[in-house]
Amino acid sequence: MHKTLSLQTKKMMMTTSKPTFLHPLDTAHDALPKAFTFPFRYTPHPLCLRAAEIVKDYLDREGLTAEGKMYGVLVVEGGFLAAYSGQLCGTYAHPWFVPPVFDYLNPESYFQKEQAEIVGLSKAIEASDNQSAAIECRKQIDTLEEERREAVETAKDVYERGKKARAAQRLMLSDDSPEARSLAAEMERESQYQKAEIRRAKLKNDAAIKALEVRLGELETKIRRAKDERRQRSEALQQWLFEQFHFRNGRGEQRSLPEIFGTYHADNKVAIPSGAGECCAPKLLNAAFALGLKPLAMAEFWWGPAPADAYRRTGVFYPACNRKCRPILSFMLQGLDVEPDPARHYERAVGEVQVLWEDAWMAVVAKPAGWLSVPGKTDLPDVQQWARSHWSGLAGPVVVHRLDQDTSGLMILAKTQMSYGWLQRMFELRQVHKRYVALLEGHWQREEMNGTISLPLAPDYDDLPRQRVDRERGLEAVTRYEVLGNEALREDDERPVTRVAFFPLTGRTHQLRMHASSPEGLGMPIVGDRLYGQLARRLYLHAEALDFVHPATGEKMHFELPAPFANNGAKRREDVS
Repeated sequence: MHKTLSLQTKKMMMTTSKPTFLHPLDTAHDALPKAFTFPFRYTPHPLCLRAAEIVKDYLDREGLTAEGKMYGVLVVEGGFLAAYSGQLCGTYAHPWFVPPVFDYLNPESYFQKEQAEIVGLSKAIEASDNQSAAIECRKQIDTLEEERREAVETAKDVYERGKKARAAQRLMLSDDSPEARSLAAEMERESQYQKAEIRRAKLKNDAAIKALEVRLGELETKIRRAKDERRQRSEALQQWLFEQFHFRNGRGEQRSLPEIFGTYHADNKVAIPSGAGECCAPKLLNAAFALGLKPLAMAEFWWGPAPADAYRRTGVFYPACNRKCRPILSFMLQGLDVEPDPARHYERAVGEVQVLWEDAWMAVVAKPAGWLSVPGKTDLPDVQQWARSHWSGLAGPVVVHRLDQDTSGLMILAKTQMSYGWLQRMFELRQVHKRYVALLEGHWQREEMNGTISLPLAPDYDDLPRQRVDRERGLEAVTRYEVLGNEALREDDERPVTRVAFFPLTGRTHQLRMHASSPEGLGMPIVGDRLYGQLARRLYLHAEALDFVHPATGEKMHFELPAPFANNGAKRREDVS
């Protein structure tokens, strides 16, 4: 047994010939997968669906459903394994599930002991005499500075009032008599005295303040040194923890978390995100490899209440995350026969960009689903490069606005630098009106047939390119919608769908997809949304119409391109029983 097996795994394997987290699964009625699941885009295999139902039943039976969480199942020869992301109810003590890759919750572990000392250091910093003395010093300095400000304001007020009185007296001096000269000299002495009072007020408490500032500096230096020690120990402990996470792959190779991320991001150093290695997929594969089990298929699903700022829905299957899991799984899947990316099928099979209209300044084109708007990190086709090859001599930017890779429909392209500036300004001023059509998962059950969604969006840095609702740091995102009717998607197993028109008033990344899927929005993901819903033949979102005024000619322009997914007998709400 390899040394990187967790203590929990070792104990289980010493007490029983078969691990308690390997569960039986009836495989007689379904063909085994031909290749292992591509974890970033997949349709759950029937065996994974059956295993997931067993997990859900267990969670319900054990009363573990109050906490919304990602769960995963890994079908192997001889049964299936189950896992949860992170901790479940604040602990790893759930032997029905695979153990963590590294158990840092063990109270006897170095991590817990060092973390306790760091927490104690934090408390000591907050409760130290230095901290209390520094707070008192600041209060005394503030009090003395306030006294000085008040003294300065009083002295200035006396001077200004005296200045006005002296000016009035000078107007009354009509001769050069000794009395007048004496009065003038007296007024000058008064003016000089009042100016000196202002200078003296500015120096009020100066020595006391300087002494307190010296004392405060000494105290803050001691506090800063203690905080620096805490920071250095915290960073060292985090690095130590990362180094305890070791992962196997299908070739029998092993690497630590820093080694994996260092190799994956060799050309672009990226810090290891907190929680890396604690998601379901790495746990499942590591347990299977450690026990010599052959992985056949894998799937991850959300079960329980959804977080307020995310798109998760209970019972829905989701792909593995990118920021934490992609580097790890890219290593762990080596040596396995992994199915090709399912979405690459239509990305490779897409048609060509079509020019619907053009003049000397601009063009309106139809972008197929699967095309990028601008060049990306892959070799997939993009509209910008296509435009440069289609129209020779284009100078400057071309793509004025973007459509997601999976979205089809109308795009405006600029053919000159000047028209690009015009069009950019029109988009900024919201003078270009867009209409999208989409199919949403499920049938519409609400009374209202139209409305406005306003949910601020921000990048989900733990799982890019996904976005999330963020009311503190998110950018304004507003969409009007109109429900067109319920229908059945006949080209995809007659699934119930709702056809909706979207009218975006802002242009945030994934705005329509997030507003459709978020529980605070419509709560109905767009069919085929591999980021916020479930994979299908394509993303059923299409940029259907554009309206704007030609910036050069002033002509009203209207373009319309029907969605490539047909309306299969859509019915209005009042016609649906």
